[in-house]
Amino acid sequence: MKMTSLLLTPLLALGAGCSTTTQTQAPTTVAGADLPNCFAANYSEQYKLFTIVRPAANVVSQQCLLTVLPRGSSSSGQRLPAANYLVSVSNGGGGGAGGTLQSGSKFPGQDNSGGGGGGGAGAMETRASVNLTEGNYRLTIGAGGPGGAACSGPPGDFPGGPGWVGSPTNIVRISTGEVILGARGAETYTRLSRSQHERTSGKPDGSGGYGPGQTSGGDGATYNSAGNLAHAATAGTDKGRVDGGDVGKVLPKDQLAGPGGGGGASRLAVGGTGGGDLPKHLDIPPVRGTLGSGGGGGAGDAYGCAAGANGGHGFVAFVRI
Repeated sequence: MKMTSLLLTPLLALGAGCSTTTQTQAPTTVAGADLPNCFAANYSEQYKLFTIVRPAANVVSQQCLLTVLPRGSSSSGQRLPAANYLVSVSNGGGGGAGGTLQSGSKFPGQDNSGGGGGGGAGAMETRASVNLTEGNYRLTIGAGGPGGAACSGPPGDFPGGPGWVGSPTNIVRISTGEVILGARGAETYTRLSRSQHERTSGKPDGSGGYGPGQTSGGDGATYNSAGNLAHAATAGTDKGRVDGGDVGKVLPKDQLAGPGGGGGASRLAVGGTGGGDLPKHLDIPPVRGTLGSGGGGGAGDAYGCAAGANGGHGFVAFVRI
């Protein structure tokens, strides 16, 4: 996967521990004293930024404590000195949709062929010059949205599910509750249940994810009622010089295999590649997003369809200026 680098002042290496909100937990605003140090829990030495590095199952977000020393201090221990920084805050990337059931299926009593799921949208990112003053800050880092579920045959005949949007990210000054940058209310964000999400998303049609400030995911391939290709799969949208995710690969002779769309890019990472199809109807799984990019959509053929891939986790980055 092609990456661009974010040039940051080296901070410190990783440690252990994290404060995690999962899909099954009620959201809470954790007191500062109860939060793990951001450098120990959420700092990625590889990318030189704060992200979710050890996700729990069904993670919605992780929170950690960032301590800023008085101005003029050297970077010491697991803290930053007060100074002017270029700060980047990214939400989690969207999950790719599961494949779709359309015309020609081999399920008994069905007349559907497979279609691909749309790729997830790349996350909205906010960048600003911030005078970071002495004190304690809570980082809430949003997780990437889960990929949509795979379809199922009789007796349920469930189509592939939509991918979830990524969770929001923000920076809050603990002493005042001021949101320094990012989405207000990120620390109490919860996901819709699967049934709520599928009900509000409408009928699956292979469309890629999209939203304000996001890079759109690519569409999955879809077929008409005659079993002919109605819409070819597309790659995710680029962001700057970073590419959107590619469409999935299928056998040229397989006229009913619908590859998934690619995930939308983030400023730091290409979107995930859509799912495809191997001989004898073996799925090529879609690729998950990284650092705010969207996950690839799942593939579908005349025999069924696969789940979409998760979006990449959000991040917070500081560059001293």
